[in-house]
Amino acid sequence: MKRAFTASLMLALCLLAKAVAASEENADDFMQIHGIEITFHQAGTTKNLDLMLSVFTDDATLSAGGKTYVGKEQIRGYWQAAGPFQTQNQWVAYTPAFRIKYDVQGDKAHLYFECLYVDKAKNAMQHTRTPMTL
Repeated sequence: MKRAFTASLMLALCLLAKAVAASEENADDFMQIHGIEITFHQAGTTKNLDLMLSVFTDDATLSAGGKTYVGKEQIRGYWQAAGPFQTQNQWVAYTPAFRIKYDVQGDKAHLYFECLYVDKAKNAMQHTRTPMTL
């Protein structure tokens, strides 16, 4: 009986160790994905177009406002015309934590967040979200 209990305890500890290791690996994945969201907001707030484009691959596709932009040059054109990058706008971008969702499955991941913009000059919400697919 004591042997069965010891074996069960050892098995439980091994499974627990495996689960902890998996969650630690997943935590690194989540933090890397979270970095994309942080970069996106920093780029929009500081009007840094090159930083914004750093989150897109050369063959990326962006769909927004019923149009599809393919490749970095077309995506650059989209962001150049977008509100956050207009010099007259003093917008600060952020996303409340409850509006961020991550899903990591092996070497693929999905990131969803709603970007909100506050106009510093008016101290008011300026733009709540634009439906877009990356």
